[in-house]
Amino acid sequence: MLMANLNRQGYREGKLHMILVGAMGTIYKDNTEKPLAHLDLDYHKIINLTHKLHEHTIRHASALLKTRNALQYNTSNNSRGVGLGATAHNPPDPR
Repeated sequence: MLMANLNRQGYREGKLHMILVGAMGTIYKDNTEKPLAHLDLDYHKIINLTHKLHEHTIRHASALLKTRNALQYNTSNNSRGVGLGATAHNPPDPR
C-alpha cells in the first residue's frame, strides 16, 4: 500500500528499510541501527531514534499486558460471584 501511494505521487523507485524491535523493546544493532545508518542518519540521531522506539514499544507492550490482565482477572458482581475466577460477559442483547 505504501509503495502504491508513492507510485501514484510520481515516485517510481522506492526502497523499504525494515528495522527490528524485539520483545519488550529490545533494540538489535544489526537489524535496527545499521539500516538507519544506511539512511544517512548520524550516530546521535540513530541512538535518539532507537531510544524513542524502545520507549514507545515498552509503553504499548505494557498497555497490552495491563489489558490482558484486566480481562483475565476481571471481577463481576452478578449471581456467579465475585473474584478472580469470574469471567467477563457481554451485555444482554436488547431485543
